[in-house]
Amino acid sequence: MINRRWTNAGASFWDDDKALSSPSRLIELQSNLADILRKEKERTSKWTMTSGGGMLSLNEDQSDKNDEDVIAGVLRPDRSEDIRLLVDNYTSPMLASAVRDREDTLQLCAHLMAAGDVTGLRDILQPYGRPFVDKRRLRDSSLDLRDGFNTSTLEVIRKRLTQMPRQVTRAHRRRAAIVLPLCNVCDAESGRIYPSILFEKRSMNMRRHPGEVCLPGGKVSTGNDRTIVSTSLREMEEEIGISMEEVNVLGILRCNWGEVAKLTGTAVTPVIGYVGNLTDSDMNINPSEVSECFTVPLTKILDSDNWIYKPKLPPIFNGCPYPIWGLTGYILDRFVKDVLGPYQVTLSKGNDSTRIKI
Repeated sequence: MINRRWTNAGASFWDDDKALSSPSRLIELQSNLADILRKEKERTSKWTMTSGGGMLSLNEDQSDKNDEDVIAGVLRPDRSEDIRLLVDNYTSPMLASAVRDREDTLQLCAHLMAAGDVTGLRDILQPYGRPFVDKRRLRDSSLDLRDGFNTSTLEVIRKRLTQMPRQVTRAHRRRAAIVLPLCNVCDAESGRIYPSILFEKRSMNMRRHPGEVCLPGGKVSTGNDRTIVSTSLREMEEEIGISMEEVNVLGILRCNWGEVAKLTGTAVTPVIGYVGNLTDSDMNINPSEVSECFTVPLTKILDSDNWIYKPKLPPIFNGCPYPIWGLTGYILDRFVKDVLGPYQVTLSKGNDSTRIKI
């Protein structure tokens, strides 16, 4: 494994996206969806359907299988995580449409059951079985990064970012932007490429958060920045010398600004960008702001043993030379769970490859 390091010797600002759902509507929809899922689970978890003499009957299931072995969920088997992802990543109209489609399916199943149409009922319900769901998810959600980031995998990430609605709870006067820089790092000895993320360590001369790990970025300059993306790219070029023209902007990580503002007092927009195959010559560090830069391979970032979670605190990542916490830890965790989370990621690990399901 390789770590690369370089050292020194408010919604009101340029956002055309309109919130498709209010916080109160999201909370209401989450509550309704949770109630539907709970009732459906109570109705179906203890019963199985059999046929005999031309009649369908329900029988209590004596199986000792755990719910985790049977229930695949919509996006995740874990109920609370599933609901969080649904509420965070889909608009109210999309969720309402999905609930209506599911109700249509259930009513059609009830009609077929009353008519004794076992074949028709099986045809409709079979794709919802756990083996079929797992197989479909594996086919549709594989992300092969054994050879690093490439055109096809970057396009997958780009599409995933466009699917995530922005959650704006209120306008903010204090605006800032950061870049989460994806990159490839080549091991000089083996020639293997490791998909990684680039981080900065703030200079000890900085007035705020000296010596802490952060991502490139800063506050909006209304006179110089045409867009919030321009802010993040300008700041990165000023801090570590990576030109704005060299960055492939994939999209914006749709964090909840309310959560972000609680951590910093500022509405920070995370921009996901790919900076290419990173080498020593690519870095031109500004010593007044940055003491060093380093990269962390995704194999370490996706290793759950490198994360610490505590109630009411942002996650802490300790799988690199310095702890990553606060806003940076929060954004890194959201990128892992919300962008890479839907996929089974395949990565190189030494001479072997490993598959990680987040």
